[in-house]
Amino acid sequence: MANIERIVEPTIEDFQQASEVCYTRFEYQRRLDSPARFAAFQKLGVELAVLRDANNAMQCVGFLIPAQLEVSGEKLTWHYMFQVASRPGVAGAGGLLIRQIMQWYPAIFGMGITPDAEKLYKLFRWQPFEGFWRAVHPINLGRSLADYGNRIDKPWLRTVLRLCSGLYDALSVPVELVISLGRSAQPWAGGNGKAAILGTYVGLFQIGSLVVVDLGGVGRLCTLPDVGSLSQHAAVWRVLRSRGAKFCEMLISNRLLLRSAILRGYVPIPLQVWCWDKQGVLRRAIPVLKQRGMTFLDTDKTV
Repeated sequence: MANIERIVEPTIEDFQQASEVCYTRFEYQRRLDSPARFAAFQKLGVELAVLRDANNAMQCVGFLIPAQLEVSGEKLTWHYMFQVASRPGVAGAGGLLIRQIMQWYPAIFGMGITPDAEKLYKLFRWQPFEGFWRAVHPINLGRSLADYGNRIDKPWLRTVLRLCSGLYDALSVPVELVISLGRSAQPWAGGNGKAAILGTYVGLFQIGSLVVVDLGGVGRLCTLPDVGSLSQHAAVWRVLRSRGAKFCEMLISNRLLLRSAILRGYVPIPLQVWCWDKQGVLRRAIPVLKQRGMTFLDTDKTV
């Protein structure tokens, strides 16, 4: 008989066991994990929701990280849900777990939802929010296509990009050198708050006001799209390239920032956002977040 449990203060061992479930679906996550990452999860208040079988083994898991925003003197709180996975062959486990999570957490912000999960959220009557994009700059186009090419829904475009990837990757090196004026972003300790905690287990780099985190080969900017010159962005791409990164991306939360991203060499791609908003918290918070601008540092996508 299945048992679903909410773990408010997970141990390092709890995170390790939950991550083993994730590896059955997303093997690449193994490269990101470490005791230091799990210790950072504890500092950031990450919780676990797990479905166990009759032998007490985890079969389906979800990670949730808290967030908050003050609006007109009122503190609005919610959770971002990430790394939701179940072991192969456990039919219906994901639906059972998410349905229970919805009882425990009245406000859940889901960002970057996969097509399979989108079907489930529609069934459970989650609310979609439009007007979010991830803006991507390929650093190694060949590797990016190998990992994410199946997300391009136009076969002809996938073919063209693959044919051009070798030339793109060869020319990018000297072009970045020229645009960046020979500079590279430098290691950064992270200052205070969440960034400082991230700096204990991932690479953080800074040039001017521009900050990027390297998450196992994916560079995610921690600053708004209108921050930093093209030269500074090229300096970020150079340091990410030296670390073997596939691409660099930023979060765009309103149309006014689209132009800034494009002018800095990024291609906007619509980002699927679905929310469980039982008490209307996110219906109030999201317009404020969109207007002021959000970064990946505000979400689960940098942990």
